[in-house]
Order: sequence, then C-alpha cells, then structure tokens
Amino acid sequence: MEYIIVVGGGMSNKGAQSMVFQIVSEMKKRFPQKKTVALIDMKPDDAKSMNTIYNFEIVPFGIRHIFYLYGKAQTILAKVSGTSKNDIMRIKEILKNACLAFDVSGYSLSSNWIAINSIKYLYQIAVLKKYGIPTILMPQSFGPFNYGALFEHYIKRIGRRLLSYPVVIFAREQYSCESVKNFFHLNNVCLSKDMVLTGKEVERSSVLCPEIKLREFCIGKSCVAVVPNNKLAEKFSLQKALAIYKTVIDTLIEYNRDVYIIQHSGADIDLCVEIKDCYPDNPHITLLQENLNCLEYDLLIRQFDYIIASRYHSLVHAYRQNVPCIAIGWSEKYDSLMNVMRQSEYMINAKNLGENEIPLKIAKMQQDYRKEQNVIYNFFAHMNENIYDKIFSNLDVKE
Repeated sequence: MEYIIVVGGGMSNKGAQSMVFQIVSEMKKRFPQKKTVALIDMKPDDAKSMNTIYNFEIVPFGIRHIFYLYGKAQTILAKVSGTSKNDIMRIKEILKNACLAFDVSGYSLSSNWIAINSIKYLYQIAVLKKYGIPTILMPQSFGPFNYGALFEHYIKRIGRRLLSYPVVIFAREQYSCESVKNFFHLNNVCLSKDMVLTGKEVERSSVLCPEIKLREFCIGKSCVAVVPNNKLAEKFSLQKALAIYKTVIDTLIEYNRDVYIIQHSGADIDLCVEIKDCYPDNPHITLLQENLNCLEYDLLIRQFDYIIASRYHSLVHAYRQNVPCIAIGWSEKYDSLMNVMRQSEYMINAKNLGENEIPLKIAKMQQDYRKEQNVIYNFFAHMNENIYDKIFSNLDVKE
C-alpha cells in the first residue's frame, strides 16, 4: 500500500479541516489505489474517536513524534517525554511507504507566533526529507521573521536548508512570497491563491463515513452572522475585542437584523460566549454553540445575507457560498484576500480602526450586499485556476 500524506492540518479549526478535506477528496479521485492519511497534532484518544467519523485515517503527529523521527538529540528528548511506541511504528510504516506529502499549515512559519512553532514546522519538513518523500507546501502565509537574536540565526540557518527541499512552496500573498523567498534565499516559491478558495467542491463520501449525516440549521430571513476570532483578543485585549464586536452587533440591531454568533474554531467558543453575555435578554441575538464541521458550516453560512468575520477561512467559506463579507483582521492575509475578491472596501484593520469605521462599512454593506453577491459570483465564474493541475503537470506520481 502506498500512502499520500497530509500534514499541518487540524480538525478543531474549520479552515484547517477544510484544507485536509480538500486534499483527501482530490487525491482519492486522482489516485484511488493509494491511501491518503492525515498526520495531525492531536491526542491519541481524539484521533481514535475521529477515525469513526471520517473516511480516512488520522494519526497523531505532534512535536514529540517529529523530534523522535528526526533523530539525533531530539530523539532522546522525545523518548524522555513518553512518546507512544505504537504511534511511532504506525507513522514509520506510513512514511516508509509514502509517495507524496502535502503541507497545509496555513500560517505557521512566522515570528507572530512563538519561535517553537516555526522550529516544529521546519523539523516536520526535515522528517519528510529524511524519508525522501516529495513534498508540496500548499498555499499558506509566511512572515514576518523577526524572531530576535536568540532564535533568528538558528531558524534562518536550518530553514534555508530545509525549505529548499519541497518541490514547490505556494505562498498566498505577494508579501508572503517575497518574505519567505528573501529571508531564506529560496528559488522554489510561487504565488498562488488560497487552496480552499480555488479548490473544487469536496466529495462528502470521500471524507465522511457513510453513516454520518450532516446537521442542517434553518435560518430565518434578514439574518447576519458574526464570526469572532479569539486571536483578536490575544493580539490586542479582550476589552478591545469585545468593544469591536459589540459595535458590530449594536449597529446590526439598528438595522433590525437578527444576529447569529458562530464559532469557526473551537478556540473561539469562550469569546463567543462573552459576546453573547453582553446581550443576555435580547431574543434577536443567537449564540450557535454547536461545533460544526466545515461542510456543515457551508450549509449554514449560505443562508445569511452577509457575514462579519475575523477568521480567514470563515471569509473564504462564505465567498465560496456567494455570501458577501466584512472582514475584521490585522495582517496582510486579510487585505490580500479582500483584494483578490474585489472586496477591499469591506476590510477593517483592527490595528488602526477609524472612528465610525464599523458603522460606515455596515451601512455600505446593507445597501449593496445584493450587488456584491454578483461581484463574487462573477469572480468564481471567471476563475480557471486549478492548483492540482499545476502541481501534477510538473510532478510524476505513478498511479
């Protein structure tokens, strides 16, 4: 049995999940004789539970597994920390028989997060290189790389060596493309739109077990979804995040809109609850606490007139369903996405929030959301980009 590997994804975040789903669905169509496996950083019990839901194998693959498999001093650290021998044996079997690997990390290689995230990301590539597996870094964001004196030299040194290994590195934004290429001195970096934005619809039967049915929700007319992101509170403060979302909801109430607060990642549920607690007795504000998968989220989000969201892939999912968005973000990836979709006038940068900017953006969307639906529809109608055709035109993988 030959394997195709997906690394860097996840199941608790609908964006990470949708990237895994898309690779699994596409590879099953292209290479039905091969087995696609997702190596994901999660607890063994969680993986065991998910393997009863999803129609592909999920294997735990965290930093301890990565260090163990890389070898040298890192193996000793991994052994001391109690890495499961059964997990290691299964991962080794997969790696030894793998013919291709896709990294769908999304946004990991950056000094915006703690340095160990970037080190883990690079050592993951080192493991794939050790086993000689052709590797594709699917469209993701990179940079900045201001790690400070303690880590910057080390990350730059190992990154230059390891990032030259993948067949191709796809960067989602021009900034990301230039940043990773220049910092690590690479010549295998290409600019490409987000893979979920340009990908084909996922075949449900390829990712879900037959007995699993999608949950559906009936949303009334004149409804708007608010999709928070807890990273907004982490980057600025909880007080600022609540103030932003409260301004959003207060403005929507003025337009007699019913508002649904929806989590796009399990990490956001506490912030969603905090926002709903600001409106304890308002029947027009609903907190949807169900942890949906990305396919269920698509069925839900298509019912709204528009959404106001801070999760990158919550915007992508909405656009795929022809739903206009107001984005509240703080990094280049949000600006780039809104420019690609010809929706930049609906971008709100939380770093330099203008006075009355939120009410003014909502007022414009209230007036023009039907027109923006046509703009989004035309974008997809004329989009002919297929990243998989691009990959396999230059990569020979035997069926």
